[in-house]
Amino acid sequence: MEKVLLTGVTGFIGLHCCKQLLDQGYAVRGTLRDKIRKEEVITAMKESNTSVENLEIIELDLLNDEGWEEAGRDCDYVMHVASPISASDSVDEEVLIRPAVDGTLRALNAAKANKAKKVILTSSVASIFYDDSDKKNYDENDWSDIDSNKITPYAKSKTMAEKSAWEFIDELGEDEKFPLTVFCPYMVLGPALSPDLGGTNVLVQMLTSGKLPGTPNIHLGIVDVRDVAQAHVDAISNQGSNNERFILCTSSFWLHEISQILIEAGFTKAPKLRLPNFVLRFAAFFSSTAKESVRMLGDPQFLSNEKVKTILNWQPRPVEETLVDTAKSLEGQDQISIP
Repeated sequence: MEKVLLTGVTGFIGLHCCKQLLDQGYAVRGTLRDKIRKEEVITAMKESNTSVENLEIIELDLLNDEGWEEAGRDCDYVMHVASPISASDSVDEEVLIRPAVDGTLRALNAAKANKAKKVILTSSVASIFYDDSDKKNYDENDWSDIDSNKITPYAKSKTMAEKSAWEFIDELGEDEKFPLTVFCPYMVLGPALSPDLGGTNVLVQMLTSGKLPGTPNIHLGIVDVRDVAQAHVDAISNQGSNNERFILCTSSFWLHEISQILIEAGFTKAPKLRLPNFVLRFAAFFSSTAKESVRMLGDPQFLSNEKVKTILNWQPRPVEETLVDTAKSLEGQDQISIP
């Protein structure tokens, strides 16, 4: 039985990767920052009818060398999903950059030390489309500009972490080389496997809560967490994905279109009105959420998913299914506040 070292197993994407790996016959050594959350993972697997017989949970820190080489021992593959995330643009960027970059390099060094067959890395579209141009269409050849006036601390951390991974692979000696596959998902939605909703699911919770008077002029790409996990697992055995970078985005929508889909599915508290841009700009004086949303106003950006469909035969589920399943999974959860 092949074994996968899976970092960030408690995360929204990490739990889905864990489930699909176990369901497909892999053994999993999952990592988390604090073993106090071990039972959360076990419970999530059991409640989703997944056997935990071949699941092991260990503690690792993205900012500490201790334990990484041992963690990768007897693992055939490394799936590095763990990364810091913040919903706030005001956070000190080093709080995100250091663990993102250093954690990525620790995972790669663990793979190198243990002669792993392959590494699968979770990056983000945040590493692709932050620049000062007026460009509208992006693909896997594009990179965010870390010196751009538009880039956020999170986007900068993801860009630097991914670039450090490719540089690491390029610098390996011929007898050390192993393939790397990188996935860059857009906004990841879908049913959570634990009480940790997943940071991006908050969008659907805000829309269905009835607390928003209307939708701002914002355009977003959506991908289902189950399809993200599937791509990660499929890449293990797909040689065509070796040393390739993939955008994961099912389709993109304006927020008012997302709201309308939810309304038609019975979530009638979702807002029907579209807000003029000046309303959000005014609200930004009083709300941190509004302030962080202002930078997203304007023309849409489109990201191609042709590459992942061609190489991995990726066939994501309809966005309507993703949105409805997300909303249903949030029913009964504590409502977030909108500061």
